[in-house]
This record gives sequence, C-alpha cells and structure tokens, in this order.
Amino acid sequence: MTRFLNQVRSICLTILAVFALLNSPTSLAEEGSKNKKEKVKGPDVVLTESKTRSIQEYRQNGKLTMIKVVPKKGKPYYMVPEDPTKHFGDLERAERLVPKWKLKEF
Repeated sequence: MTRFLNQVRSICLTILAVFALLNSPTSLAEEGSKNKKEKVKGPDVVLTESKTRSIQEYRQNGKLTMIKVVPKKGKPYYMVPEDPTKHFGDLERAERLVPKWKLKEF
C-alpha cells in the first residue's frame, strides 16, 4: 500500500512541476520585458541653430551618444571620440572629439 502511495505522490509531484514550469517562464519573460520598457528611454535630440551651422545632439538615457554637425555649406559630419573604447560611448566624458564624415551610404 505504501509503495502505491509513493508512486501516486511522485506522479502528482511530476504533474505539478510540469504545470509550474509551463506557467512561470512566460510570466517571468513578460515581467522582464515590462521592466526593460520602463528603464530604456528613447533618444532625446537637442537642436542648436546658428548662422553657419546646425548642431544636433543625441542623448540616450541621459548620455550624449552622438553629435551631428550640418554646416550651411558643405557636407554634414559627426563628432566622435578619438578613442571610442573608453567611457562606453558617453561623449561628455571623452577626452577628445574628432570629426567623422560618411563617404558613401547604401
């Protein structure tokens, strides 16, 4: 009799474990995606106009990530850090910025 009860108990526990696994990953994934959506903000763009050029500053989560300079005469260019491996792309913390042009775009 105890052997039969042990088998029934193990079957019930297995069924409960399967139901728990089937329900938990989707709910955890949904919660994770909700948290990510709340934490990540879209880019903020600050436009500065002058007589000779227009400057566009792009920020992601408060960090300055890209500066685009559009002169009245000539081609637009981007200001990028001299060493892009430092400071994880935050241009405000970069030691020196250098210009970069797009030669060809597909």
